[in-house]
Amino acid sequence: MSRLQAIETALVSINATVFQELCDSYLALRNKNYATFVRTGTQSAKQKTTKGTPDSFFLMPDGKYIFVEYSTNISAGVGKLEDDIKKCLDVTKTSIPHNQIKEIILCTNFKLSTTDNNKLQKLVAGKGILLTIETIDSLSIELHMHHRNLVHQYLGLPLDTGQIVSISTFINEYDKASKGIATPINNEFLHRETELTELKNAIDKNDFVIVTGVAGVGKTKLCIETIQSYLIDKETFKAYCISYKSHTLLDDLFQNLGSDDDIILFVDDANRIDRFSQITGYYKASRKGKLKIIITVRDYAYDQVDLLCQGFSPFRVNVSKLSDEQITDIIKSDSFGIKNPDYQREIIRIADGNPRLAIMAALLAKKEQNLNALRKVGQLFDLYFSTFIKDDGEFAKETNIQILGLIVEIPLKLTTPFRFKVTTRSGFKLTTPFRSKLTTPYF
Repeated sequence: MSRLQAIETALVSINATVFQELCDSYLALRNKNYATFVRTGTQSAKQKTTKGTPDSFFLMPDGKYIFVEYSTNISAGVGKLEDDIKKCLDVTKTSIPHNQIKEIILCTNFKLSTTDNNKLQKLVAGKGILLTIETIDSLSIELHMHHRNLVHQYLGLPLDTGQIVSISTFINEYDKASKGIATPINNEFLHRETELTELKNAIDKNDFVIVTGVAGVGKTKLCIETIQSYLIDKETFKAYCISYKSHTLLDDLFQNLGSDDDIILFVDDANRIDRFSQITGYYKASRKGKLKIIITVRDYAYDQVDLLCQGFSPFRVNVSKLSDEQITDIIKSDSFGIKNPDYQREIIRIADGNPRLAIMAALLAKKEQNLNALRKVGQLFDLYFSTFIKDDGEFAKETNIQILGLIVEIPLKLTTPFRFKVTTRSGFKLTTPFRSKLTTPYF
C-alpha cells in the first residue's frame, strides 16, 4: 500500500473528534496570519466535540471571518453539508452578517460528486462568500505532500523523512545542494544519445543497473534523461528518486512505493548511502509489480557497490569522457553561451573531456568575464576534488594529507597533459590529469 492510500484508509476510519483536531491543525497552518482562532465545536481540555456554529472560525486581520464545518457522517452525505452552510449563513445563530464572512470551509472524509458540489456552491452564490470543500481526496494529497508530521501525529502512520521524491523534486534538491561542488542537472542534454539508448535497453532487460564513470562525467544527468524517456514508452511505470538525507530509508520505501505498481527507483551516488542494504532488502520484499533499480557510482567506488549488489546480477554501464568538440557544444549552448574561441580553448584544456569541469569553468568565465581567471583554476580544482576527499577516509586524515603534500613545477609552455598518481600507505590510488602550472599542494 502506498503512503497516499494509507492516509486515505486512515481518514475513512478516523473518529469525528480526531478528524476535527487534524483539520483544525491543518487549517491553522494554512491560515497562519489569523488574528483569532476559536474551536467552538470542541470542549476545552477534552477530546470531545460539542455543538457549535460554526465548528471553528478564524478572524482574519482584515476583520473578516472564515467559518469551518466538519463532517465524517458519510450516510448523511450532502444533506448534512447543506445544513452546515445554512447555519453558517444564519445571522441569528452566528451574529455575523454575510459581508463579514470571507470564506466557508467544509472538511469531509468522504467523496462528493459534481452534482453535490454544484448544489452546495449555489447556497453561497451572489453573497460574495468563497466556499471551499476539502474532501478526502484533497485532504489526503495535502497531508501526503506537505504535512507528514500531522499524518504521524493524528493518523498514527510512521513519519516520512522525505527521501523518496519525484524526478522534478530530485532535480530541484540536487541543483539547490550543488553549491559549486556539483553542477546543475537542469541544463540542456547533449551528446549522450548513444549512451541513452544503451542505458534504456539495459533498464528494459535488467532489474539492477549500475552506471559508472569518473566524477562529473554526466552519470546523473544521463540517468534522469533516460528514465524520463523510458517512462514515455512504458506507461505502466512510475519513477522515484532517493534524495538521501542521512536517515533510515526502509519505512519511506514501503510507505511511498506501491507493491502493485511498476516502479523505477533511481539511486544517485550509491556509495554515499550509509544503509544501502535497505535498498537491496526492499528489493527482496514480496510485490506484484515490477521494480527496477538504477544506481550511479563513481568508478573508484564501483567494487564496493557491486559487492553489495551481488546476487542481483547487476548490469554495468560505463560513461566515458566527451571529446573536445562535444565539450565545445556544451559550453556554446544556450545554458552557458561561451562563444569566444579563446575562452573555449581554455575551458577545453581545463576540462580534459569532463563535462562537470567544463561547466564549472564556463560558469567561472561568465562570472569573471576575464580570460586570466581561467588560467588560475586552483579553487576550481579544489572544489572538484573535495568530493573525492569526502568519499575516502584516507584523505580525511590530517597525517595522510601532510604525507601527500606535493609541489609540482610545470613549465608554462607545456601544453601536453600529464598524469600523476598518488598512492597512500593503505593502497588507495588516485590518478589525475593536469595541464596547468601547479605551485601549491592539491592534496
